[in-house]
Amino acid sequence: MGGWSNEGWTWGDFGLEGDTHEEDVAVLRSVLDGAEGRNEGRDEVKWCNNEDIDFSVASCYSYLLKRFTPFGPPIKSFEAFGFLWNLEVPFKIKAFGWRLFYNRLPTKDLLLIRGISLPLDNLFCSFCGVDVEKARHTFFVCWVVKRIWNDIALWVSIGDMVEDECLPSFMEWHSFFKFKKVKRCKLGVVWLAVTWCLWVARNGVCFRNDGWSVNNIVWNIKLTVWR
Repeated sequence: MGGWSNEGWTWGDFGLEGDTHEEDVAVLRSVLDGAEGRNEGRDEVKWCNNEDIDFSVASCYSYLLKRFTPFGPPIKSFEAFGFLWNLEVPFKIKAFGWRLFYNRLPTKDLLLIRGISLPLDNLFCSFCGVDVEKARHTFFVCWVVKRIWNDIALWVSIGDMVEDECLPSFMEWHSFFKFKKVKRCKLGVVWLAVTWCLWVARNGVCFRNDGWSVNNIVWNIKLTVWR
């Protein structure tokens, strides 16, 4: 690549000489024009994002967060992540909710994407058996699941639900309980209980061939809320 000589630092041939790489070498030399090696001390890796501090996971996370957070006014649904971690529920249910927010649960459509082969007759929703299992369908759109949401909505007197996407749905329920002056640490508990119990019922069907009914799932949701 290069080295020191009596005349100072000299760039070498980069190992790319020849007709095939002639243009590439010319471009590389123009980019490196004026760049020189350092003849003092040893080479070291530097965290360019912040020269005042050494690399850390926290600094890397901060960098990525700033880089990938969209510009403009914050989207209201983004607040759901902070609300989720402040809820008084077991950590495994918080982790489940976080994965659901990011669409990282091992639903059948995602398993296929990851190269896990499934029989064609095993790709469908565990509740309705009509559509391919996806997170949005399994938790919000399936007609069986809608019946369950409606039963729970009647139980807490929430009225008509509009949202059928994950984050907006969470915020819809969160806003309702906030209006009802429920404690801040309890605002999303019912929503999490519904989605968690749906996932548990789905896993029972997939892995143990368990039976299920709308009434049993609704009862389990209510029991989970009161725990």
